[in-house]
Amino acid sequence: MPELVAILEAKREQDHITRKFSAALQGVDIDKNKVSNNEWESLKAKVYSKGQTTNPNDIVALQGSAAKRAGFGIGHGLDYEVIK
Repeated sequence: MPELVAILEAKREQDHITRKFSAALQGVDIDKNKVSNNEWESLKAKVYSKGQTTNPNDIVALQGSAAKRAGFGIGHGLDYEVIK
C-alpha cells in the first residue's frame, strides 16, 4: 500500500508541474495563493503557547504535550522570563 500511495503522489506532482509550466507559458502563476505548511506550524505554536506566540521556533511554544514530545520545554526542565 505505501508503494501505491508514493506512486499516486508522484503522479500528482508530475501533473502539477506540467500544469504549472503550461500556465507559466500564458503568464499565470498558479502557486501564488498556495497555503504553506508554516501556517499550520504557526497555528499549533499559538495553541500550545496559549496565545503567547505564533513562532514555532519560540521556546514558549514548547509547553504541555509539545514539551513532552520534544523531551524538554516549559515545565519539563526549562524556565523562561519575558523581558519587556
